[in-house]
Amino acid sequence: MADIKKLIKSHLSSDGQVLNLKAKFIREVGAIELAKCEELAGLRALDLSQNDIGDEGLKAIAESTVFSNLRTLNLKSNRITDVGAGYLADSSTLTNLKSIQLVVNDLTEEGERRLMNSTHLINLTSLKFQV
Repeated sequence: MADIKKLIKSHLSSDGQVLNLKAKFIREVGAIELAKCEELAGLRALDLSQNDIGDEGLKAIAESTVFSNLRTLNLKSNRITDVGAGYLADSSTLTNLKSIQLVVNDLTEEGERRLMNSTHLINLTSLKFQV
């Protein structure tokens, strides 16, 4: 896994609102570290596609107050199951999310339904499960 601080420095937009870590192979451990990075508190868009973060990595993201300002979250191709969907649906910190991308994961209709019926993700206008 690449050093998270170095990845942030090289992939964070100059205004601190967009972080694109697509295919940087941060895995679960990297997502957990990312969730602790206070310098990301102004982040509005986070692309974690193709990083293999799994359910536990998503749990760290969903529970982190660092990401409370996020509007867009791309989680394409990350081995996320219905368990991870539950963490996301129950997140009390990601309430500002407007768009979530979850294509190419391991969600069933149950996980999709849980997200669509979330009482926390009330600002969602886009929730994508399939290509």
